[in-house]
Amino acid sequence: MNYTLRIAGKDIPVTCEVTEGTRIRARVGQTDLEADFRVISAHQIHLEVDGKGMNVFLADDPAGKLVNVGGTTWLVQDADALAQAGPRRKGPKDLPQEVTPPMPSVVVRILAAQGERVEKGRPVVVVSAMKMETTLSAPFPGIVTRINCAEGDKVMPGQILVDIERDEGPQDQPEQA
Repeated sequence: MNYTLRIAGKDIPVTCEVTEGTRIRARVGQTDLEADFRVISAHQIHLEVDGKGMNVFLADDPAGKLVNVGGTTWLVQDADALAQAGPRRKGPKDLPQEVTPPMPSVVVRILAAQGERVEKGRPVVVVSAMKMETTLSAPFPGIVTRINCAEGDKVMPGQILVDIERDEGPQDQPEQA
């Protein structure tokens, strides 16, 4: 399979093929690689390259995929699809619709309670990754129906930390001019 990926703003040609059940051969730019892989979950892959094991964490992003390797996160995009789509404006559909960490993190504080009403943008959970705290906010107004984590929990990208039942009241409607 041939791809052109945009990684850190650079277009890089990638060719890859699965040579055996869990072995992959790839050419990334001018570098040839062979690796064994094991899918841990929908958001985690274990790779072994030249005898060195590493975990790769994946998370969906409106602009592409967030790929975290060794504590560094890159936005990876399909450059061919970007070229076909052309420039676009961000709209409400591009905003996150779930409360999920952007990378492997530890829950520091829970700022909402089950049954509590939250407004769009209200902080609901604080997570820490690589000594930096990130506040995760409610993506829309609604009622917190469940807290799926506790302070001190290790959490992964894609793991929903807080379930919010959307409130389709007038405060969620776009303003009219």
